[in-house]
Amino acid sequence: MKNMIVSTALCGLLLVGLSGCTAPLIFQGVGSGAPVVFNSTGRGTGDSAWLATYDDVVEATMRAGEALSLKIEKKEIGPDQSVFEFIDDKEAKMQITIERRTKTMTYARVDIGWFGSRSMSRLMARQIVYEMMEADKFLRNWHPEEID
Repeated sequence: MKNMIVSTALCGLLLVGLSGCTAPLIFQGVGSGAPVVFNSTGRGTGDSAWLATYDDVVEATMRAGEALSLKIEKKEIGPDQSVFEFIDDKEAKMQITIERRTKTMTYARVDIGWFGSRSMSRLMARQIVYEMMEADKFLRNWHPEEID
């Protein structure tokens, strides 16, 4: 009886810990002070919207790949859409598609596949945010105390 009560309590604590307003696993821990929003779309993919110009997000993505020593297996840069396929030394792939949505808003989708490294995609997202912040390319600085 005691084991059943302990097991039930542990399951309840686990459910409480897994529910609520948690960030999607693919982008968990990416800074919330930057004007970018991430969402997990499932099956190893996630998307994001950036308050930044398309060209700046493309440049930051290339710099982030270099900073993480990723090889670019595919690079297609167009006026309104770019596709990058990065690969690490263990042949793990990550595809990033960046699209111009408006003059000031850019959309990005990350696809690591069913068995790709979610932590690699989170690190890449953090690095892109870092590159954008270092170059001061976000069109607005978001700080929690500024939100009305």
